Amino acid sequence: MKRLYRCPQCGRQFDLTYSRTFGCSGCQYSVTGSCGYVKCPFCGHEFPA
Repeated sequence: MKRLYRCPQCGRQFDLTYSRTFGCSGCQYSVTGSCGYVKCPFCGHEFPA
């Protein structure tokens, strides 16, 4: 099941998996799933999930 988010800064919609793969690459918290934030893969804005 896709979890879709809309960035409050740029307004683009994206899937959480896409965000974690491209926006959060290299972050240890995205790998473990313990991060409570979502990062927009388009503009880089980070906001609470």
